Amino acid sequence: MPARPRPHSPGGGDGGDPPPPRRHTTGGPDGGDAPSIAAAQAQVTGKAQDGHLGARARANVGGSGAVGGPAATTPLRPPNALRHNLNSVKLNSRSKDKNTIVLPGTDVAGDLADISAGRGTWDSVTNQYRVNGRTYGVEPGGTTFPIEGPGFVRLERSPYKVLKNLIGNDGDIAATREALRRDPSVSEADWTIALEVFQHHKNYRGGA
Repeated sequence: MPARPRPHSPGGGDGGDPPPPRRHTTGGPDGGDAPSIAAAQAQVTGKAQDGHLGARARANVGGSGAVGGPAATTPLRPPNALRHNLNSVKLNSRSKDKNTIVLPGTDVAGDLADISAGRGTWDSVTNQYRVNGRTYGVEPGGTTFPIEGPGFVRLERSPYKVLKNLIGNDGDIAATREALRRDPSVSEADWTIALEVFQHHKNYRGGA
């Protein structure tokens, strides 16, 4: 009796038909097509940008939160030099009832940098900053003005007048006394205070 032919089994090793090619699926879990490389790159770039923006936003919020008062939103400007800096005061500098002079060598720029970095103390009652032992006020536009502390000297109107005249006369005490001789608002005590301050001026040559 002749042998019965063996049935062909797909993919078998007996020379039968080869198995059908396997279909490779590289999509998502649902077997769909994979997204294009450009789209994938766009997603990666978008995530990276989102991360950078988020980090910058957190940094900005943290920096602003650490600074109190107007310095949190407004760049601080140094005080008006013609009115406050001893070596910049002129004969025609504006006078007020209270005038604070900044002596040479006082690190005002460093103080303002410290305030902007959150290292100063803001007093919301007096609207003043205190930093490194000194106190500053702030005008609406961000210009600061010295109030008190090491390196600051507060002068009333009359001593400030004497100081301005000493500066205007290039330190000539005799000429300044003659110019103010008939001014009833100036006393000898005002002269003493003004001369003590003028000794720190760049044009002081002794004799006070």
